[in-house]
Amino acid sequence: MKVTRALLPVGLAAALLLAGCTSGNAPAKDATGADCLPGGAASQGIKVSGTTGKDLKITSKTPVKATKAERTVLKEGKGKVAKAGESIAVSMTIFNGSDGKAMQQVPESSVPFTKDSLAIWAYDGMRCALPGEQTAVVAPYKEVFGSTDPAALGIEGLSQKDSIVVVLNVGKIDETVNGSSSGEPGTLAPDKLLKKAEGKAQQPPKGFPSVTLAKSGEPTITIPKDVKPPSKLEYATLIKGDGEKVKSGDRVYVNYRGVIWRTGEEFDSSWSRGEPVPFITTGVIPGFEKALVGQTVGSQVISVVPAEDGGYGAAGLERMGHKKDDVMVFVLDVVGTVHAK
Repeated sequence: MKVTRALLPVGLAAALLLAGCTSGNAPAKDATGADCLPGGAASQGIKVSGTTGKDLKITSKTPVKATKAERTVLKEGKGKVAKAGESIAVSMTIFNGSDGKAMQQVPESSVPFTKDSLAIWAYDGMRCALPGEQTAVVAPYKEVFGSTDPAALGIEGLSQKDSIVVVLNVGKIDETVNGSSSGEPGTLAPDKLLKKAEGKAQQPPKGFPSVTLAKSGEPTITIPKDVKPPSKLEYATLIKGDGEKVKSGDRVYVNYRGVIWRTGEEFDSSWSRGEPVPFITTGVIPGFEKALVGQTVGSQVISVVPAEDGGYGAAGLERMGHKKDDVMVFVLDVVGTVHAK
């Protein structure tokens, strides 16, 4: 599930006539003056309990169905909406609207707020948000995942007929454009990024999955036969680039593909979406962070991530539709980085 396009994921008839996003102190327009995404019967009916990004649950009735994206504020915040180029600290939980089951819990991380770098549903969900706000976005499957086959997402029970419910909690909004005063890394325009890993090929360790590359750079990952996956996090450099070194706290741009060792099946890929993903190295799983910090732009890295050593944990894997002891394999191309100030 992605928030960004380039890094990662919901009333009554009278209520449908309300202008803007919600009542109360929530704004009706974003920083550009555009109307907020309006609510609808689906998003206005959402009720939740627990902590967003950790153990949030839907307590209202399911199934939840929307024919187009809707947004409703569940808990109001205070302050000002984000401006283009600023950063928003956001956590979220993504649910299957058909049964209300959580598909992914995403802890808080800083997201660059630029229209071109965010998925449309994420941009519409955050552009009117205030610090401290909790918001529900409900959208049809296609508006969240596009034409991606549900089977490729590795989420059990998900179909293209379902609606997706995303509950977002907004934390601090960095009020300095590109984060230049707070230590937050800035952002890179798409034309400043590499298209794929570029550098000198390296010999992978024995027993690692093999990787072959298409002309575009897109990797195919093959799991070795009769080899047990490691119980500890392991990673290695497959291509050594000669660009800037990635440091802890950087915003790094990555093209990646992930497969499950047990099946060899893909569960996520930025390549299939056509754009790399930006994220802060300190805001992702250790299996990403440890594999990328110290690498150079242009490099390609393979990271083999057990659930309990660098991964999402057994419970996290089960929520995503995998087995609790599954091992994830990521191949990551480092196509750009911005250092923290």
